[in-house]
Amino acid sequence: MFEVYPTRWDDAHAVEEIVPARGLEFTMPLSDHGECSFSATVEPGRSFWRPALSCAMSGILICSDGVPVWSGQMLGERQSGPRTFDFTFAEHGVFFEGCPAVAHTYTNVNDHEIFRDLIARAQAISGQDIGIILGSTLGASRSDLTINPWDSTTVEEEFRRLAEHAGGPEFYFATTGTFENPTRTLVLGDRLGSTSPVAVLEYVEEVELYVPPEAPPTLTLLGALFPGAQPYAVLRGSGRRGGNIIASMARQQTPGITVATAVGAGDQLAQLRKTATATALLSSGYPKRTKVSQYVDVSIPATLQRHAESDLAAASGMTTSWTASTFGSDPEWSQIARGDTVRVEVDSDCFATERPLVFTSRVLEIAVKVGDDGPVEVNYVIADVRDY
Repeated sequence: MFEVYPTRWDDAHAVEEIVPARGLEFTMPLSDHGECSFSATVEPGRSFWRPALSCAMSGILICSDGVPVWSGQMLGERQSGPRTFDFTFAEHGVFFEGCPAVAHTYTNVNDHEIFRDLIARAQAISGQDIGIILGSTLGASRSDLTINPWDSTTVEEEFRRLAEHAGGPEFYFATTGTFENPTRTLVLGDRLGSTSPVAVLEYVEEVELYVPPEAPPTLTLLGALFPGAQPYAVLRGSGRRGGNIIASMARQQTPGITVATAVGAGDQLAQLRKTATATALLSSGYPKRTKVSQYVDVSIPATLQRHAESDLAAASGMTTSWTASTFGSDPEWSQIARGDTVRVEVDSDCFATERPLVFTSRVLEIAVKVGDDGPVEVNYVIADVRDY
């Protein structure tokens, strides 16, 4: 059972009664901010929750059987009926899109410390403290970063640049704790989630058994006719279908790049440039495809090289994104975290791959759809990366 409660922008606790949300959907991506939407009808004289949902001041807390699972700030509302409104929200990390980065110089500092310090300095300013708990993790990479007083940059822009470096941290803003004491928590890690599969996502297509034609025609004595062979027959329902994926999988393929060029500070011949090349792909006959990205504020060669390597790692080879739809209890969605490894098994001959296609991959996003009168549907976005 899911419950939706209004909160303040700067306090994670519920401030009013349950919102009668219908069509509730929310997403939980890795290294990004999830989104939520639902509709609610204002009952005359009984909807005390309505004043508690105001775009500038409000947020929501979503609980599953009394346990906090998602929270975010309100983005907007739209009236869709005489007394019905559609509401949209985003996880609290999106707040830092509107927080200017505080001037500071970081020299050879751990990436996790820089990430947290960017947020801590922003939250220390009056009107910008949304109560994010920062933690104390450390990563393997260290960086230099200078934010000048005259730079027009936000906290969001800076921590995303840090995360996009090769070896940079993965992140998300989680909702944890209890209903009585919910928390908004920054989750950081060089590699978030489990490295061993925590669940199996299996799709077995309904297979219709092949019925061969009858034996070759023979001469008959009735009119010297050659009776034709029986047509190919399909016996529906005689095959098999299994697994916990309840619908055909959606797939999107992206041909990758083989060269990534990062352009840094400087002009003309003095412009800093670094390149990363997928030598193994080119050697195997893969076409040369180049991506050029601008990082005009980067003046340190090692930092720019990390950008190039990160761009190549993110887009090389053939990446196939799959979306698998399951019911919420098979597997149990609340036991799977962003970044976790899952085992995927696709038994079908319609995807131009070997059959069955079996691979392990990471959960890049979890999307929960709460049916008003049916079971919870969960979509897992995963990726199969194949280097040729």
